[in-house]
Amino acid sequence: MRAFAILVLALLTGLATAESIKIGYLNIEKVVNSLTQYRHGNERIADIFDSEKKELLNLYNHIELLKEDLISKSNQLTTEAYENEINHINKLEVNFQKDTELWQYQLNQEKQLLLQQIELLINQAVEKFAKEGLYDLILYDNVAFTSDKIDDISNDVINLIETSPP
Repeated sequence: MRAFAILVLALLTGLATAESIKIGYLNIEKVVNSLTQYRHGNERIADIFDSEKKELLNLYNHIELLKEDLISKSNQLTTEAYENEINHINKLEVNFQKDTELWQYQLNQEKQLLLQQIELLINQAVEKFAKEGLYDLILYDNVAFTSDKIDDISNDVINLIETSPP
């Protein structure tokens, strides 16, 4: 009992003399979506991949037209000609599937690379801001508690990144 009382007394004494901790909060989604570099990166990716997307859509429409055409003239074709047309359409569909998967993979790779670059910018800005702002702790998203002692530094980090030279 005596040890417990001493422990509680020591804890209360430590808390009473402790300095206040300065805590900052960072809304990652807000920061990422507000960055010019992220918007420009997404526009660049869209420019690169939109033309191929249009080509894939044109190929898909062409395949659908071939199917409709085959259905309409199926009674006029020999069995061998019909099978040749079916094989041709199947090959086009397989190529379309492969091209679509490759396009999606490359698109995802570019987006992932962009997010990694943005993550690096944010981490550098947070480190700089933490040192300059004398924050003891910076929390990222999903803070489990709210307090008027926690500063939302999202806009400050955005401004720091936007005004920093590339």
